[in-house]
Amino acid sequence: MALWPGLTGGEVIDLLGRLRGGIDPRRRDELLERFDLDPRRRGSTYSKGNRQKVALVAALASDVELLLLDEPTSGLDPLMEAQFREVVGRWRGDGRTVLLSSHILSEVEHLCDRVSIIRTGRVVESGTLAQLRHLTRTQVEVELGGPVPQELCTAPGVHDAVVDGHRLSCQVDDTALGDLLARLTPLGVRSLRSSPPTLEQLFLRHYDGPGR
Repeated sequence: MALWPGLTGGEVIDLLGRLRGGIDPRRRDELLERFDLDPRRRGSTYSKGNRQKVALVAALASDVELLLLDEPTSGLDPLMEAQFREVVGRWRGDGRTVLLSSHILSEVEHLCDRVSIIRTGRVVESGTLAQLRHLTRTQVEVELGGPVPQELCTAPGVHDAVVDGHRLSCQVDDTALGDLLARLTPLGVRSLRSSPPTLEQLFLRHYDGPGR
C-alpha cells in the first residue's frame, strides 16, 4: 500500500472517500478506533501495517454495496486481523457483498460463503466449502480396543492407511465413510476423530503434481 508521503493518514482516508462520493464520519471514527490508527501522522512515518490500516479504513468507511479486497490483511498483526474479520462479518450481515482475494487460506475459510480456486488464470473449482469438501476425502483417526485388522487398511475407499499399534490413521472417500464406521464398531472404538479437508488441502490438490 503506497500513500502520499506528505498527507496524514486522515487526509488520505478523506481524499479517497471523496473520490467515491464521501464517507460516513461516524463509521470512519469507529474504524480508526478499532484498528488503533492515529490519523494525524503523515504517510511517510507509517509502518507497512499502518499503511494497510489506512486503506482498510478508507474502504470500509464508504457506503457501498460491493467491496473488493486484495490481500487485505497483509502486514497486520493477529489482533488487527481479528478486528478485520469482525468488521467484514458485520458487512456480510448487512447484506453487502465482499469479494476477497487472499493467499491466507485460513482467512478465506473463516470469512467466505463461496470459494473459487484459480490456477494459471482460470477458475478450476468453485462453490461453497461444503460443496468443495464433497470432492475430496475425510481424514479419520481411530483407536481400537485391539490390533487393527489388515483388511481395514485395504477396504474400498480407504487410502494412505497408517497403523501404529491399536491406532489407525487414514483418508476415506465420502461414499465409503459409513462402511468404514460399520466395520470399526464391532472392534471396540476407544476414540475416533474425523476431520473434513481444509481449504489448504483443497487448494494444494490443484497445485501439486506436474506443471505446478
